[in-house]
Formats: sequence, structure tokens, C-alpha cells
Amino acid sequence: MPMVAKVVPSAGISVQVLITLAILLAASAATFWALVRRWESHRQWHALSEWASERKFRARSVDRHGLPQVLAALSDHSPVVRLYLADASSTLLQFQTSPRQSQVAGGIRGGPAVWNLLARRVETSWPPTGLRPTAAADSALDLFSLSGYPLLGTTERFTVFGTDSIAARALSESMARSLLPPDVGLLLRDNELLLDFSKRPFDQIELDRMLALASQVAEKLECASPKSVTPN
Repeated sequence: MPMVAKVVPSAGISVQVLITLAILLAASAATFWALVRRWESHRQWHALSEWASERKFRARSVDRHGLPQVLAALSDHSPVVRLYLADASSTLLQFQTSPRQSQVAGGIRGGPAVWNLLARRVETSWPPTGLRPTAAADSALDLFSLSGYPLLGTTERFTVFGTDSIAARALSESMARSLLPPDVGLLLRDNELLLDFSKRPFDQIELDRMLALASQVAEKLECASPKSVTPN
């Protein structure tokens, strides 16, 4: 009867298996860390990227030397763009301006002012004219150095601002005013409509709401008489 030799696993094979398992474990840990970082640390950015892709918006990077046109008038405030999404007709952006100071318990604390804006083209050309939320302690409209017209329909919700009294009256009497929520400001300048929703989060739900609101406001503005909004 032939003898059967026993096969004894060599130590070299065991070490190789351990090294392979260690590499797989390290790769799994690295993948897990990357996924956690993506969905936790950068959740907002990736969620907005998916939202933008579905609606054919493009995310753009912007530096101080390439500010979008909507911020050209704010160069004195040193705006820094944090998020910028745009399509053929609308621009959604979040930016911050120079640190501001606010009185708090125990002293004065400074911090950057963060603003959310939607910009959209409209058919009628306007001189700078806006509706500022009355209850807001600060508003993006404050950055544009506009004069107030308190006699033109100041209410519990909005104060009319602008550089031309005729345009200010036209906006005050338009149906666009009734569409605005009390925490959203409106600024018209040239062929551009701006919505200031800085008191709201810059997320997919609010972006959809602001796009719908901008469309409604733009439709109401088409009813304004061109003669009443011709710049002086």
C-alpha cells in the first residue's frame, strides 16, 4: 500500500495571506472613510451638485478677479463666492462680504456676512429699485446703497428702495410685491431681477422655491408700463 505524504502548510503562505487580508482591510477602511467624508463633511456640496445636474445648472468656481456680473457693484465689500450655480437664464449664488460687527453679551463680536441671491433676466429695464423686508435687521439690498421711499407703500412687510421715484412707485404698485414672502427681498436693476433669500438655507428645497418665485415675479413685472420704469 503506497504511503501518502502529508501536506503541511508553509509559514510563507500564511504570511502572504495575512498581508493580503491587511491590504484588503486597509482598502476597505479607506473607502469607508472617503464615503463618510463625502456624505457627511461635503454632503451639501454633493447634494447641490446632483440637484444642479438634474436641472441643467452648472457649478462654477469663481475667484476675486472673476466675480459674476451680479456682484460687480459690490466690489467695495470684497465679496467672496462660496457657491455658484448657473444656467442660461438664472444664477444662484452664496457669497460672503467683509466681517461685520454685532453687539452681543459680553462685548462686540465680528463675523462674515453670508448672503444668498438668485439673479434672473427680465424683459423690462429698471433703474436700481427694490423691496426690502422691513423686519430684517440686515439685507443684501443694504449693500447696493439705495435710497428709501417710506411714503411709497411702506408696510409691515416691505420698504421701497431705489434711485428713481417713478420706478419706485411702479414697483410699489405692481402685483409682484404681493408674491414676495416677508423674509425675501427683491432688487431690480437694468434687465436683472435679484431675490435675496439670505434668511433661508441654500439647499435644494429653497432653490426650487426661489426659481418658481422668480418666474412668478418676472411674469408680473411684464405688466408694468415701460414708460414708468425708464431710467432718468
